[in-house]
Amino acid sequence: MAYSYTDFLKKARATNTLKDFDPDELRLAEPYPEYGIAAASLKAEANSAATSAQRAIANQAAAQLKASYNGFTGSKQDEIDDILDQLDKYPDFSWDQEAPEYDNKYEEEQDAILDQIGKYPDFSWDQEAPTYTNPYEQLQKELLDKLLNRPDFSWDKDSDPVFGEYQKQYLREGERATANALAQAAAASGGQASSYAATAASQAGNYYASQLSDKIPELYNQAYQRYLSEYEQLANDLGVVNTQQQLDYKEYLDRLGQYNTDKNFAYQQYLDDYNMLLSYLDAVNGQEQMDYQEYKDKLGQFNVDKEFAYQQYLDNYNKLQSYLEGLQKANDSEYQQYVDQKDWEREQQQQAQKAAQTQVDGILQAGVMPSADLIAKSGYTQEYVNAMLQYYRQKAAAAYRSSGRGSSGSGSSGSSSSTASQGGGTKPGPNSRTNNLVTVPQYGEMSVADAERLVKEGLLRRTGFDKNGKPTYIATAKKPDRYIPMTR
Repeated sequence: MAYSYTDFLKKARATNTLKDFDPDELRLAEPYPEYGIAAASLKAEANSAATSAQRAIANQAAAQLKASYNGFTGSKQDEIDDILDQLDKYPDFSWDQEAPEYDNKYEEEQDAILDQIGKYPDFSWDQEAPTYTNPYEQLQKELLDKLLNRPDFSWDKDSDPVFGEYQKQYLREGERATANALAQAAAASGGQASSYAATAASQAGNYYASQLSDKIPELYNQAYQRYLSEYEQLANDLGVVNTQQQLDYKEYLDRLGQYNTDKNFAYQQYLDDYNMLLSYLDAVNGQEQMDYQEYKDKLGQFNVDKEFAYQQYLDNYNKLQSYLEGLQKANDSEYQQYVDQKDWEREQQQQAQKAAQTQVDGILQAGVMPSADLIAKSGYTQEYVNAMLQYYRQKAAAAYRSSGRGSSGSGSSGSSSSTASQGGGTKPGPNSRTNNLVTVPQYGEMSVADAERLVKEGLLRRTGFDKNGKPTYIATAKKPDRYIPMTR
């Protein structure tokens, strides 16, 4: 399929690479649109490359494509291809050392201690605290009630039994004294009652009555002393009971103190055992932290070593990239020199060709066949030179006949006429054999048959067809190793 420059522009716009083509590449795409289409694909690959190596390979392929269409193979190309192959096959970074792993040797022990701490029982004390019950409470209440509610002191001689006894005694003694006085007085009076006897008897009775009356204060005081003594006795009894109760309570307090001492001791043991678990856990955790710090140190060194190795990996890769860039710059410089030289040679060739064409045209106008070397320098084909020579000779013969110096019926004139008729009196047309010729970069003009022969030998590659339907070719990097005969 033949491509056009329009096809190239469509491809470049579709891949958004038209901006990436320099003027030289655009000029090259005009006669070789198939080059432009292929270059657009390679530039698109470079733009979407995931890695710098892929981008470099795509860019280098585009440069090689451009150079091949221009017939250039740089001196650094083999080395560039080798580095590109190395970059393409550059291995992924690998690090054969295994990262240190952390193995907690104390995990089971830590879990066991934590399990004990989690299940540590609440403090319990199975001994009953001593209790106190006052056995004297009722007695104390009764004694205290008697003391507090004791009636005020009062004394009545009639209700005092001691006074009653005294009264009986003194009455009896008074009666006896009265009787004795009466008897004595009667005896004295010869048994006759008299006032003296009555008086003496009354005085004797009054005496004992007076003695009884004198006992009343004493009995009152005795009764009051008994009242006080009873109060003191009640107070003493309450004091004794209270003292005994205090002794019992002190004994209870002693037993309660011992109970609390024993309980506190047991609780302290409970706390000590719990704190020992915590201390043990702290010790195990501390040892585990030391091991973990050692692991982190090893991991840190591993990362440092890995980073160092990776940096070396990148440095080696970047060295290849830098070396490739240097080679590509050198190759680009050679290519520019090559292009400049080709432009100069093309200009010189065009000038020489024009000069040779001028000479050939002059010689042909003179009716003479130029030398093969001069024809080759002019760029004219042999068919063209033959046709033009015949044209000029016919023209000269016609001029000669019109001047009256030639015979119109001569055989040569007929022959010339026939030849002129075949030539048409003009330059060869599109149906001449020149239509089977193609121009190949680095090889020049040749027949299609010769070009296909070189394709089979691997020296040329067919790229498509031009707008006139002629096949187009470019030279490959292969060099001929033997003589290949050509038809022209």
